[in-house]
Amino acid sequence: MSGTLSAALAAYGFMLGSWARGALSRYEALVASNSWGIFHPSWDFPPGHPGRYCDNPAHPFNVQMGTVTRAGIDVLFAAGNCGAPCADGRCQGRTTGAIMGASAVQAVLTIAGCDTNDLRVGYSSQGPSIPNMYPQKPDVTSYTHFLGSEVFGARSPDSGTSAACPVAAGCVAALRTSKKIAPRGALPPAKLFDALRKTARPQPAGHHGWNGDYGFGIIDPLAAANALHI
Repeated sequence: MSGTLSAALAAYGFMLGSWARGALSRYEALVASNSWGIFHPSWDFPPGHPGRYCDNPAHPFNVQMGTVTRAGIDVLFAAGNCGAPCADGRCQGRTTGAIMGASAVQAVLTIAGCDTNDLRVGYSSQGPSIPNMYPQKPDVTSYTHFLGSEVFGARSPDSGTSAACPVAAGCVAALRTSKKIAPRGALPPAKLFDALRKTARPQPAGHHGWNGDYGFGIIDPLAAANALHI
């Protein structure tokens, strides 16, 4: 995990530095999709250690997420695969407070997973987040468990919230193609993410508002586009 975080810190540091130097000026927007996370707190430093990541809002990478989004970069994170009743074995049976680290940072858009019938997949991590982090995660739900790349074998679905996150990132990127919101200062990520939360489709049970299974609902980029008048 320390290697993953070191690489992530370096990658986002490079991204910010490149943007500041104008090296990314040919891009009107930048969307960062993150299909990685921590499965169990035992993967991390013990509580109280200064390097602990999973429930530490002051960890350098968690702080960096706020810096990156304020710079105008749209950052999305997978919620994780530690949901009840079908948690990944690496979760060690732990299904509460399973959204951790950067996935539980308020500034990012955290993505749960549903199937193509709009039903939550049983492994999609549920909120609220781990204590000490922003509790209302996930933000919205996107699609997973569909036949796509077949990278895991013929007729094997793309699965996990790791698949749902890039689907949502594609929706964000599609919205950013509009000249009205593409420039970095035209619509900050916080406002775009707020529009996606407000326009998300209600869960199958018809619930409105946030809940730990679906967040604010299933992502609806067309509704968001209409709300943003693009």
